[in-house]
Amino acid sequence: MPATSFLEGTPGAGTPGAFSTLDPEVIDVWRLNGGIEWAVLLAMAFVIITVGSIVLSLGLWFWVLLAAWVLVLIVAIVQTIWYPPLAYRHYTYRIADQVIEVRRGVWFRESRLIPLSRLQHIDLRQGLFERSYGLATLVFHTAGMHESSTPLPGLAADKAAALRDQLIGQLHRRPLPVSVTPPDAPGTVNGDATANGDATV
Repeated sequence: MPATSFLEGTPGAGTPGAFSTLDPEVIDVWRLNGGIEWAVLLAMAFVIITVGSIVLSLGLWFWVLLAAWVLVLIVAIVQTIWYPPLAYRHYTYRIADQVIEVRRGVWFRESRLIPLSRLQHIDLRQGLFERSYGLATLVFHTAGMHESSTPLPGLAADKAAALRDQLIGQLHRRPLPVSVTPPDAPGTVNGDATANGDATV
């Protein structure tokens, strides 16, 4: 069976360059990362409120701040459970012959085009939870664009490595620009450049 070319579309996508979704395991990774971030922030806020109420004798304000803390806790729980599946549903990508396109965003949709001609290098990154779930993130670094790096998370680690290697191989095969000196340019004789503008005899 011939090897699958990612530049001709993802296996199972149906058509070349069709949009593909991330690995579903990324939902659990996002939930873990988000849950830890919220837990740290809420713990710090609770300590500050508690210590502040003792030191400053906040009285009634302690209960007001505690009620606000509980409200934020509810928001954190809802966002940690509910938001990652929505983000996953709207995070898609496609890799065509000349461009990589990444679409994402729940409240505000973003579509980013990465011309392969401007691709400089590709990083493969794995956080602690990504390694546990066998996932990886590709980071595309480009030249001459407003944002020089674009992450593509939630890829199976073996697929991410194969895609990186294939794109890097294409970069190495890219022809380098050739500088051509015009025949009539100063300092040339019959189209040949000479040192200090003098022709060699």
